[in-house]
Amino acid sequence: MNFFARLISRLRELFPNCRTAVRVQSDAMDRPLNWTQRLGLTMHRLVCRWCRRYGQQILFLRTAARQRDEKTNETLPEKLSPESRERIKRRLTEEQ
Repeated sequence: MNFFARLISRLRELFPNCRTAVRVQSDAMDRPLNWTQRLGLTMHRLVCRWCRRYGQQILFLRTAARQRDEKTNETLPEKLSPESRERIKRRLTEEQ
């Protein structure tokens, strides 16, 4: 890669458009960003409220999904209780 191609690549990281900023925010959930990506994303989010909002939303969704997984594993029974089975059978026969 020649000098100008590398320079343009670095400038795009420092001044990303919204599409790139969204991709980088999603990538940041899975892996650490390099310093130019972090700086570029920070600069972009300072001026773009839509990308700032997107970042808040994906963080909320990730947190909610993790909390839901923890709660689901603890509270759901493996099988229906015999009382629940009978109640369902009665309700089904009543409706027919």
